[in-house]
Amino acid sequence: MALRVGIAASLLSGLLLWLSAPGVGLGWLAWVALVPAATVALGSPGAMAGRLAVPLAYTVYMELLLVPALPFGVARGQFADVFLPVMVGDSPVLAVALVAVPLLGVLLWWLRFGQAPPMADSLPPGLRGAALVLAPALAWTAVELVRVKLDPGGAWGPLFLSQHHLPTAGMAPLGGPLLVTLAIVAFNYALALAAIRLRLAGGVSAGVPAAAAVLLASVLLALAAGLRPDAGPRKLVVAAVQPGYDTAEDDRPELRRHRRGTYHLAALDTVRDLAPLTRRAAERGARLIVWPEAAFYVDPRGAAAARRSLERLAAETKATLVVPYFVRRRRQSAAVAVSPGAGLSRPRPKQRPMWFLGEDRGNKAPAAPVAAGGVRVGTLLGVDNQDPGLGRLLSARGARVLASSTHDWSQLATQQRALASVQAAGSGVPVIRADWRFGSAVYDAGGEPVADAGTARERTVVIGAVHAGAAATPYRGVGDLAGWLALAAACSLLLASAAARPGARQPRPTVAAGVKD
Repeated sequence: MALRVGIAASLLSGLLLWLSAPGVGLGWLAWVALVPAATVALGSPGAMAGRLAVPLAYTVYMELLLVPALPFGVARGQFADVFLPVMVGDSPVLAVALVAVPLLGVLLWWLRFGQAPPMADSLPPGLRGAALVLAPALAWTAVELVRVKLDPGGAWGPLFLSQHHLPTAGMAPLGGPLLVTLAIVAFNYALALAAIRLRLAGGVSAGVPAAAAVLLASVLLALAAGLRPDAGPRKLVVAAVQPGYDTAEDDRPELRRHRRGTYHLAALDTVRDLAPLTRRAAERGARLIVWPEAAFYVDPRGAAAARRSLERLAAETKATLVVPYFVRRRRQSAAVAVSPGAGLSRPRPKQRPMWFLGEDRGNKAPAAPVAAGGVRVGTLLGVDNQDPGLGRLLSARGARVLASSTHDWSQLATQQRALASVQAAGSGVPVIRADWRFGSAVYDAGGEPVADAGTARERTVVIGAVHAGAAATPYRGVGDLAGWLALAAACSLLLASAAARPGARQPRPTVAAGVKD
């Protein structure tokens, strides 16, 4: 019976987490979504139900997020040859659904993810409750740090994304998005601990310490809600070009020469096709115009005709263009800025090449902004946007605007839009998001949308006025310190637990021991 109840609680938590994610948008649910699974994990620490509760909830959450959003044909006609044989029908759906996510769940179960360390029972009564709440929160934050830094699918599932449109995202400028995750999980566990203690004590008095912690967390969250950076006066008009089609649609007339041997001619076709949208933006005052990822399949610096065409367009519009490209022969991505009278800048390479889809890391260089018409711009290509630390680093190195160029399908665009908002709020600079088909937008330095193409597939240009400057956020200085400290603490607790665990494991006491706190 206990195991069935635990599984039901895990399924409920997984469902609530999914409802809180950007795809559905009920972000406030994140603050209570983990309570069912956390209650089982804290209340049955020595039983299978307690050990399984949170890993199963996380697995269900990831399956609900990923599987419906992974289309067939995700790699067809794009990038280079797929590096890993994970495609079935040219899609990673089955590999992700049947292998990757379940393996992650098994790993988390083995690591006792979501449970307090055994030594929590030996702590003084005043510290036991804090350990029961903070240890799982640190572990969850550590997992998110690793995923956003290393996992190519880390755009899916970070808890901080659920808050991108809520006042609670105001914590991101304080200590980064991972601080938001830490607060969410700790809040959930505090609620679960309070519920357990109230039930075991049969009265209100035993729940006072936990209730006080919840109240304190609520006050801190309310204060953090007002900490989004002030965007300041709007000084620079910027634009994102959204062509409305995909470069894999080889039956389109715009792409008739988009094939091996004629990529240099295809680049000219792309300039001609995007020039009207670019002129429309310039006529409405835009002086910085961002094109989507991999607009060319050649380096425009080495394609003379394409280079001259870009320089003429920049001179005509008196606007600086941010033009990303992908060199198919070398399998490398980068972006250049084309400024009136100044020509093409040095390239800024992609920071997170998608090696699993055939991209090469050979041109990788340290992240640095590029001078673009008097404004220093940080470029984020594709899943570069997944790591908020990259935007913060570019801001700390002088970027006053971030240009996020992507090539998404509709479901990923939802995640990328949330990430762009978080990037802006955390780094304290505006973000211009340009995609081929979905969700192009302009966000101010507080992460609020200034202009938005919406989520429907559309050919358009998005234009907005922003303050091209950097707000002084604490996150710019400390970086992902909250995440790295959480990782260090989680690893230390894991090692200490492994060393302290006897060969014949004894049943652990429940949180009833904490009722006397």
